[in-house]
Amino acid sequence: MEFQVLGPLQAVHDGQPVYLPTGHKPRLALAVLLARLGRPVTMDTLVEALWADQPPASARRNVQQYISQLRGALGAERIQNASDGYAMPAGELLDMARFGQRSAAAARALDGGDVAAAARDWQAALDLWRGPAYAEFTACQLLAAEASRLDQLRLAAYEGWAEAELALGRHRQLAGTLETLVAEQPFRELFRCCLMLARYRSGRRAEALELFRETHALLRDELGLEPGPQLRALHEAILRDDERLTRPGRYDFEPDPPAAADPVIVPRQLPADAAGFTGRDEALRELDVMRDRDAGTGPARVAVITGSAGVGKTSLAVHWAHRAADRFPDGQLHVNLRGFDASGPPTSASQAVRGFLDALGVPSARVPADLAEQAALYRSLLAGRRLLLVLDNARDADQVRPLLPGTAGCMVLVTSRNQLSGLVAAEGARPVSLAMFTAAEARQLMTHRLGGTAVAREARAVKDVIARCGGLPLALAIVAARAASSPALPLAALAAELAEGRDNLDAFSGDDAATDLRAVFSWSYRQLSDGGARMFRLLGLHPGPDISLAAAAGTAGLTLRQARPLLAELTRAHLAVEHSPGRFLLHDLMRAYAAELVADHDPEPVRFLALRRAYDHYLHTANSATLMVYPHRHRIAILPCDEHVTPEEHADRDSAYAWFAAEHTVLLAVIRQAYELGCDGHTWQLAWTLITYFDRQGHWLDQAATQRIALDAALRSGDVTGQAHVYHGLGVSSTWLERYDEAQQHYDRAMALFAQSDDAAGQANTLLALTWLGERTTRYADAYAYAERAYRLHRATGNRSGQAKALNTMGWFQTLLGDHAAAITACAEALALHQEVGDLAGQWETWDSLGHAHHHLGDHEQAVIGFRNALDLVRQTRDRYWEAFIADHLADAHLALGDRETADGLWRDAVRIMQELAHPDAERIRAKLQPLDAPPPGPGAA
Repeated sequence: MEFQVLGPLQAVHDGQPVYLPTGHKPRLALAVLLARLGRPVTMDTLVEALWADQPPASARRNVQQYISQLRGALGAERIQNASDGYAMPAGELLDMARFGQRSAAAARALDGGDVAAAARDWQAALDLWRGPAYAEFTACQLLAAEASRLDQLRLAAYEGWAEAELALGRHRQLAGTLETLVAEQPFRELFRCCLMLARYRSGRRAEALELFRETHALLRDELGLEPGPQLRALHEAILRDDERLTRPGRYDFEPDPPAAADPVIVPRQLPADAAGFTGRDEALRELDVMRDRDAGTGPARVAVITGSAGVGKTSLAVHWAHRAADRFPDGQLHVNLRGFDASGPPTSASQAVRGFLDALGVPSARVPADLAEQAALYRSLLAGRRLLLVLDNARDADQVRPLLPGTAGCMVLVTSRNQLSGLVAAEGARPVSLAMFTAAEARQLMTHRLGGTAVAREARAVKDVIARCGGLPLALAIVAARAASSPALPLAALAAELAEGRDNLDAFSGDDAATDLRAVFSWSYRQLSDGGARMFRLLGLHPGPDISLAAAAGTAGLTLRQARPLLAELTRAHLAVEHSPGRFLLHDLMRAYAAELVADHDPEPVRFLALRRAYDHYLHTANSATLMVYPHRHRIAILPCDEHVTPEEHADRDSAYAWFAAEHTVLLAVIRQAYELGCDGHTWQLAWTLITYFDRQGHWLDQAATQRIALDAALRSGDVTGQAHVYHGLGVSSTWLERYDEAQQHYDRAMALFAQSDDAAGQANTLLALTWLGERTTRYADAYAYAERAYRLHRATGNRSGQAKALNTMGWFQTLLGDHAAAITACAEALALHQEVGDLAGQWETWDSLGHAHHHLGDHEQAVIGFRNALDLVRQTRDRYWEAFIADHLADAHLALGDRETADGLWRDAVRIMQELAHPDAERIRAKLQPLDAPPPGPGAA
């Protein structure tokens, strides 16, 4: 009997269908068991798959009835009892297994040069598909994920089949199928490569080049990306009519990489160009001259664009950077240094350098903890490359210096309200000073925004508006936007309103444009609806640098549906900018104005309540994100959430990580502001929610900084529980930063406070953290003792997940200490517990430990089983580094069994992943590979 899931679920025997229960729930249970073929599926997993988060009280009994129906139809031997669940034996025939086997055979044939066999095998594999996998079970999250995985394999098979068909010269017959595949999968670049080649070989060169142009536009507009190296290399080959394009046989789409070169990331970080940029011709010419200066020797070219607030420094820098981007083929970097942001401190050099390292593709594991080492790595990456850097809103020269490249080839634009004379004197920077717009430039801006007819018709009013705005570009842009949105309102009326509003705003003292600018701001503010005005004021409370739609809604105590039109109203009035979908910015002056308005208009209790709602939003959203990333983390009692706040939810680990990345800088500012306002509980708990994200992404300096603020808050409030958790967090960050004595002190203090609070779980988790410190300092015996104590504590409290973690940790240190048999016993017990609670990460960690112990006992077959199970599970958690790490272990075990071919295949997979992550372990693993052209060892080999 064969089960078939590549389409509607069915079973066949000798080509005839086998009866299956017709009810949806029994069929769904069978599909889940088939998706986990050869592995036990717990009752909890089945209940969650069948009813999601709303199971009936009779759920477990219902599952037993469904299994009984399935056994009656298929035979009792096909569904076996397992630990708190059921399993189908690994020997059952499954169409997706046949698909995998035929695809693997095709790949081997293609690599071996037998393209005809490859085409046949891939066609046979694809013929097994009768429709979408698990199509009738799309509501089940587990099966939806499995179906998505299988569909990716199907698309990969189509890619291999297309390559084989092209190698056989069937480009004309193939083109139609490829057109359909490209339409269905527009971002799958290999399909586009195959279609370009098919068109070229069919004599349709112009259409092949047009497809590349369409692809380039699609990737840029939809994803903000450039075409990948395969597409670019093929495009260049077509442009030069490379003879290899028509050579018989398989075409290699991979470009010829420089020997031993790491993947080069080309960052494109420039913000969107200012719409309708006008004026500044002289400044643009100065920057052009600097760009064209010989960059062969000497330091990087640095321009310092200075001027008052709102004069257009950022607009000029970004506009010119876009004009000159093609002269800097290695990319463009941008950072807002927040030098004059009234709501929070400037961006530190460490934060800016770390952001640039991330943009340049440096994985977190390779980022040094020390700022000087980070800056040295950054300068090394820029050496010999041609990049354009925009350092926006700098406070002083010291903030800028660590960010300057060390060699020629790069160019830097710095914007600041200060002169930065130190950069001019010491680094040879060229000052580009911006004054207010001349009357002609101001009139040009108004003409561009309003049209020549309107400006000519009300020339006097335009002159008055320009005078009232003092030639300040930001003020002129706001007035022009208001005039453009109200064409029935005469410009003379706008000028009169500006004149009237001037005397009512006295917070900006002085006779310069600032006073008139505030008149413009107040005038724009008065045009808002009551809801829009309230939203604008409340944004003045937020620490920035930007705010999401959801956070703004939470701060205002509104739903997303209520908040969205209010924020749109602010963007239309140019009081806020939606700089990326769903994220909003206020100009520095606009933020200061909003802050002043909220202080004057809204009583202190109202302001405090709004900020508490904002902190509730971030705390509860961050807590759900960290539990999505690490569901079996030791939890704390989070402060209750305001009834008017709806925290964001995260569909999966990827979306949780994306949220953390988008809010990273904001969360740092929120923690600092919450502490300054005396919201001590929010301060330490929000810092607690960030530990896992900072830990896994390598932001250890931020982790340490937030934990120090959290400690001050917990000490100030006398919160013993908070102090215990913060000392634990400080121990983690100190260990990462290799401050081992400090880490020991922090962990000791955490242990004492958890003991004082009778928190056994807190003590146990701190002991497990101490085992990691023990491993880093090679104190394996001490680490084992910590793990043993943690196990006793978790067992006393009935914490099954904690017991599993402690048992695996005990087993790991037993095998490091050489007691491999004892390690196997401990890890086997840990594995059963991890399976019981459904901790996938704990399961693959434990299988890896078991594989390690068996391998060192010389039982390599059992080691292969352990490592293979670990590899299957880690792929489900999509943890790429550990997938490669375990593949390396599995390859070692296969080599010990004499299976060099399988070992090399696993090592190639591991090297490929490590290269994609730009991780240094790639070279260590590559060294294990047998050269492809090396002859097998002869009989006399040693």
